[in-house]
Amino acid sequence: MERYDLTQLQEDLRRELGNGLTDEAVEAVKRLLSKYKSNPKDWQDKEKWSDVKYTRTLLDRGNGHYNLMTLCWNTGQEIPIHNHPDSHCFMKTLQGTVHEEVYKKPNTSSCCQNCDCEMIRIADRDYKVDDVALITDNDGVHRVGNRSHVEKAVTLHLYSPPFSTCHKYDDKSSKETEVPMGFDQDFTERCCPHTC
Repeated sequence: MERYDLTQLQEDLRRELGNGLTDEAVEAVKRLLSKYKSNPKDWQDKEKWSDVKYTRTLLDRGNGHYNLMTLCWNTGQEIPIHNHPDSHCFMKTLQGTVHEEVYKKPNTSSCCQNCDCEMIRIADRDYKVDDVALITDNDGVHRVGNRSHVEKAVTLHLYSPPFSTCHKYDDKSSKETEVPMGFDQDFTERCCPHTC
């Protein structure tokens, strides 16, 4: 039996999300991500590492309906608490273990400039290789990272619909700041020029 590889996953995701993300497609994406079993041969050539921050490599623009990317987390790296504006965030661990802290989405209109409105943590989870997670802003906002001091981590993310900015939140004050979201590498023209 032929191994279900990253290329096949990308083809199935394009087919499943050809008309955007529906309720049925949410379940299909989770099923497809679970079906794919991480194999470094599929994604090692797309790794990009930094000692300063985690990196984002775009694999597929999904005909405008989603972005599929790998994130490389060096030891001790994490992203601040952030949202996914009107988007579904699917995450699959490809290497190592990543930690997620989920927080109640702050009501920024009720937090004044001089108030202390500390973020409220509502969940704390670890994801090992081949674990799949999903979060939307209805579930809360989150921080993801690699807590290991010895092992690197790699994750596969699908955001639907894609977004170019998000908000990060200060742990202590809940103050939000809009930040642009970019890519450290773009493989879309190399991997799938006919669909991007």
